[in-house]
Amino acid sequence: MKATGTCPKCLGTALWYVEHVANNDANPGAQEKALRFQLAVTGELGLDGTSGKLEAYACQHCGYVELYLKERLPVDGKHVRELQRPQGPPYRS
Repeated sequence: MKATGTCPKCLGTALWYVEHVANNDANPGAQEKALRFQLAVTGELGLDGTSGKLEAYACQHCGYVELYLKERLPVDGKHVRELQRPQGPPYRS
């Protein structure tokens, strides 16, 4: 949706853009501003790791939502690993 401006589910073109996806873990009735939801990558006991801020695109017609990272996460091989599809033709030819 981000690149095409079109919902892949229903082909709708009326979208909502949410720049800062809010964390919904806040206490009900809390006066504090909702924290931004982040893709958290943590180690043992949450002592190390990293996180990435998210943005969202949502279809106004069917409600389909896509989340995107706003910045790249560092690949450390432990918490974040890079996966790549093998090169070559698809298994069906």
